[in-house]
Amino acid sequence: MSTHPIRPYTGIRIIDLTRELGSYATRLFADLGAEVIRVESKQGRGDRQNPPTVAGLDSHQFGGVPYAFLNTNKKSLTLDLASAAGKTVLSDLIARAQIVVYEAGGQTDVALADILAVPGARIVTSVSYFGLTGPYSHFVGTDLIAQSLGGIAWLSGEPDKPPLQLAGQQSVFVTSLYAAAATAIALWDYEATGHGHVIDVSAQEAIAHSLQNAIQVYDLEKRISSRGGEGVRDATEAAFACKDGYVFLAAPLALPASWNGIIQWMTEEGFDGVARLHEPEWAQRATRCTAAMRSEFKLLFERFIVNKTKQEMRENALKRKLVMAPVSKLADLQDDPQLVYRQYFQQVGMPGLDHPVAFPGAPYRLSEPLWQIDRAAPELGQDNDAVLAGLEQSQRAAGGQG
Repeated sequence: MSTHPIRPYTGIRIIDLTRELGSYATRLFADLGAEVIRVESKQGRGDRQNPPTVAGLDSHQFGGVPYAFLNTNKKSLTLDLASAAGKTVLSDLIARAQIVVYEAGGQTDVALADILAVPGARIVTSVSYFGLTGPYSHFVGTDLIAQSLGGIAWLSGEPDKPPLQLAGQQSVFVTSLYAAAATAIALWDYEATGHGHVIDVSAQEAIAHSLQNAIQVYDLEKRISSRGGEGVRDATEAAFACKDGYVFLAAPLALPASWNGIIQWMTEEGFDGVARLHEPEWAQRATRCTAAMRSEFKLLFERFIVNKTKQEMRENALKRKLVMAPVSKLADLQDDPQLVYRQYFQQVGMPGLDHPVAFPGAPYRLSEPLWQIDRAAPELGQDNDAVLAGLEQSQRAAGGQG
């Protein structure tokens, strides 16, 4: 008898008809036990060609790094979705699924109306850049467009510079998080009542709902937030260059422990610039927020840390209770002490490689071990035989019961 806890979505079948916006949503369910079947054409979806590629793997069959991350734990089924036979198989799969996640514009051979026409109750979650209705609903979107029209680019960057696109395809992940949460709630109701649901998730709307505290600031103060946070920034609040990279420091007067810790550290090392920080201007918040003071502190502090490594800066931050942390590159993360201690990275075997690769672990930590990586992202059509055989068996069983 197994002692492993039952994962929350074991027994749930999800048909994945996404391209990018909803791909992380379906992976979140797969990580918790759902059977997620990625349906694609014989040529494969375009996301298999997205760079960067994984060295040693056939990019057409397997895909690149984004594909590997977003499609872990999923299955791949290829169908000729333009043919009657392919559409019949897809309809049969949908009829036996509890959830369908559909990306408008992501699967040109599948229409939402065809999905909704399949008899039976289920959750159908549509994800798109602008939703299914409204004057923008037919527009083509991108991550930059979603961030711009959603408002987050307006809040990002320096006050005197243009809006800034957040890195890492953030609209893709934000949209998927909203889609996953709404789908999970709808599934709970479906299991309780048997009622199906159609969910319409707009990337623009999801971004607009995730604007830091901008909505609350307007509600409470009737003030529109802009780049630069509250509009003023202490001279100490910035990224500073050290020997092998950058660290971010925050030591304003509002954080006296951090400010006093910097002064004490400089004093202990006999740094000749510390006397300047004792002068009256540095005790005045208004002057500390001027461009001149920011420029002066940057030159002074970077001169102090020019021969110190990020690791030394981290150790002193912990020792002296400074609000300071290294700015990590992707290559730094595998050796990050916190992530190593938490055993965050997992070793995952990849088809075609003779060694496992380090893979990001769970995006959350639960009291029970419900999250796990069962399999790498699938090769194109890897699960055709198993999925179609299972479908045929289900049809025979249904026919026998009839």
